[in-house]
Amino acid sequence: MFSRTTALTLIELRTAIVREPLVVSPDTTVMDAIAQMSGVRSLCNTARTADSQQDDLHLEARSSCVLVVENEQLVGLLTERDVVRLIARQRCLENLVLREVMTHPVVTLRESAFTDLFFAINLLQQHHIRHLPILDEFDRLVGLVTHESLRQISRPLDLLRLRLVAEVMTREVICAAPDSSLLAIVQLMAEHRVSSVMIVHPGGISTEPLQMPVGIVTERDIVQFQALGLKLETCRAEAVMSTPIFQVKPEESLLTVQQIMEQRSIRRLAVTGEQGELVGIVTQISLLQALNPLELYKLAQKWEEKVVCLEAEKVALLANRNLELEQQVETRTAALNTKVQREKLVADLATQIRSSLSLQTILDTTVQQVRQVLGCDRVNIWRFEADREIIVVAESTDSSLSLLGERVNDTCFKQDNPEIDRQGYVRVVPDISTANISECHRQMLIRLQTKAKILVPLLCGDELWGLLNASESQHARDWQPEEIELIQALSVHLAIALGQATIHQKLQKELIKRQRIEATLIESEERYAALTAAAPVGIFRTDAEGLCTYANDRYFQISGLTPGATIGHAWQQGLHPDDRDWVIAQWEQFMQGNDSFELEYRFQRPDGEVTWVYGQCVPELDANGNRIGSIGTITDISDRKRTEAFLQESEERYATLVEVAPVGIFRTDPVGNCIYVNDRWCQISGLTPKAAIGEEWRRGLHPEDRDSIALEWQQSAQQNRPFQLEYRFQRPDGAVAWVYG
Repeated sequence: MFSRTTALTLIELRTAIVREPLVVSPDTTVMDAIAQMSGVRSLCNTARTADSQQDDLHLEARSSCVLVVENEQLVGLLTERDVVRLIARQRCLENLVLREVMTHPVVTLRESAFTDLFFAINLLQQHHIRHLPILDEFDRLVGLVTHESLRQISRPLDLLRLRLVAEVMTREVICAAPDSSLLAIVQLMAEHRVSSVMIVHPGGISTEPLQMPVGIVTERDIVQFQALGLKLETCRAEAVMSTPIFQVKPEESLLTVQQIMEQRSIRRLAVTGEQGELVGIVTQISLLQALNPLELYKLAQKWEEKVVCLEAEKVALLANRNLELEQQVETRTAALNTKVQREKLVADLATQIRSSLSLQTILDTTVQQVRQVLGCDRVNIWRFEADREIIVVAESTDSSLSLLGERVNDTCFKQDNPEIDRQGYVRVVPDISTANISECHRQMLIRLQTKAKILVPLLCGDELWGLLNASESQHARDWQPEEIELIQALSVHLAIALGQATIHQKLQKELIKRQRIEATLIESEERYAALTAAAPVGIFRTDAEGLCTYANDRYFQISGLTPGATIGHAWQQGLHPDDRDWVIAQWEQFMQGNDSFELEYRFQRPDGEVTWVYGQCVPELDANGNRIGSIGTITDISDRKRTEAFLQESEERYATLVEVAPVGIFRTDPVGNCIYVNDRWCQISGLTPKAAIGEEWRRGLHPEDRDSIALEWQQSAQQNRPFQLEYRFQRPDGAVAWVYG
């Protein structure tokens, strides 16, 4: 750590020697010596540059003393402190020569003996001096070393970083008020053998007064003032003191002190407390004290004691830490074992729950296992009904009061549990008497013998299916976090099982429904097959394109076609040649969107026999109303067609007979209104066919016969007997014709 401090080379040590110091003869007056010292100080102030820090330090050292040499031999020394002492005694310095006041003999060091930094530092501290002249082997002056030059080459950065200001600072600081004269300050310096006086003004409160530093006056300042001829008796400190004062805190390191001194080219810093009050002073001599071998030895002892203490504390700390770690390991191991057991329990319970697709089995298993794990009085599962009532569908308890099947319509429940339908929600109530719940909900819990509870929602998909509720009946309970986590984990598995069971129930219902539909369909198809087989009409089906896909046996009997000659468009070849084109055209119109197909047309068998049919067809639609085919029938109407032809022929013969008959013929409806007369009737009655229709024929009767004819006609109609009567027609020209009607 101290290699930079203790292993300086001879070349580095030589750089600490201030060459060409101020040299004067013994007969030089004190004022001349002061003038030379002040002249060097002025040069130091005006010639300083950023790259000449060492040169500046040497100039400062030269300006702090004069060496008295006679016959090339060092005979005395005058320092700034000597000047201050003379001024304090108020001696006249104008004619006072150095021979009378110089320090003699002088402590010196040969250059050849300057091989160790500590040796030079010890000489300075041992003799309480600040200047050590360096002589050659012939006792001739080479230069001098000071505290500043030795500190400059030492640069004990590691050591200074470890030492604090509070360890080396001077706590008893000589102070003066700002209105003190410079002569009084000089006398303080001489009396207390100090190189500076701190200028302070009072601060703090009356019971605890504090000294607040505002400036400083040094020996060098006094020498300068003497050279300038200032009247020290009348000049006040506040007028000439150095200000502002540079400060450090007791807890700062000496490295900070050195950096400030080098940056500001100063040799002293005030040490101030938390309120800025003066608590000490640190100088360059203080920095060198940190390099004193005795100080280093004491510091090493102190560090060794600290190391031993730290080692002991470390051992004790490690022992305590090991004990804590062992306890933590035991605690964590127990917690992990408990967690593993609970996770295994959750996994086993989840396996049991999921192994069944029976919803009630799942619910019963859940409440039994949860109650066994939690050791509580009651665990039940509530299911929400369509009317928002909740009903207990599963329960495990030793209580004489069973809630199974209990229905509750708690209007306050949703108000007290606004997030009940959110996944992960859990409501923990250690004691209902202190819980933040509505009074109506509290009364319901009392009725249900619930003192403490954990309530977890059970979700089926995104819907709130029900609630998992673990409760204590008689006592409050401080539910533990692991118990809450357990019931939450189980609720997740239960929600999954509920979803599976619900889906299974729906699938079972759907399966039963489909089985019933399939059975009904099979039965319907069997009836349809039996019906089509026994039907007296031909039945056929087509696809959406109009291609025949099915025809029953009766269809083949009527059309004379075979099954192979019916499928697709082949049935069209069985149509009578005279009907084929217009029947196909009507069929295509039906396939293009007509609602129905109804035609009478003919099939011609391969042997030439013709069969008249009445064909009907309607579209077949799916559940969405899309056309998927058509279904139709053909009815054999050949007998009707033959009957119609016979009737038409008979009617034609009847009409011919009526027209050529020598008697008048008429027909009426049931009430006697005329609906037909032949030509001979018109010739006899003298009426036209139009004039005879309805009751108008009566106008042609002779006026004298009308009433008797009407009476006879009415009686014959009522008695359902023939009308037979002789009566007269009177023609428009007045002619009368007798008839037997």
